[in-house]
Amino acid sequence: MRECEGCAGLWVEVAAFEKICADREEQSAVLGTASPVPAHQAPSADIEKIRYVPCPQCGQLMNRINFARCSGVIVDICKGHGTWFDRDELSGIVQFIRSGGLEVSRQKEKNEIEFQREQLRTDQMLAGPRMDLLGLPHTDEDRIGGLSAAGGLLKFLIG
Repeated sequence: MRECEGCAGLWVEVAAFEKICADREEQSAVLGTASPVPAHQAPSADIEKIRYVPCPQCGQLMNRINFARCSGVIVDICKGHGTWFDRDELSGIVQFIRSGGLEVSRQKEKNEIEFQREQLRTDQMLAGPRMDLLGLPHTDEDRIGGLSAAGGLLKFLIG
């Protein structure tokens, strides 16, 4: 971890952040060194302005994401190198994790995946081949071929 003395932001490499997310002792260390999150502080003009910052290691602009898609903490991530946390964002994430936020997020993702699977099954059933009286697949090509054969048989019989 590296800290910016000017803005109190933190750069945390990928492995270190994974350890913080998984290890309660690491979380306690983060909460112990973090300054308290100000209550109901009005956002300043600087906070409202969205800016993309470069990765301190590779210089590429990082992606801004809502941690766990529902934490409300927006962080800057370089997938290969690490995460930039503005002042108090890391402690906000630790508090989110400790309050069960990751489990809630995972359950929401599981529910969404199951919903999408069911939707896909329904779409496949509606779009799938129609069945004939014997329960065999019946496609438009089968129908055209059958009509053509019936027409040929009629010509032969009437003939």
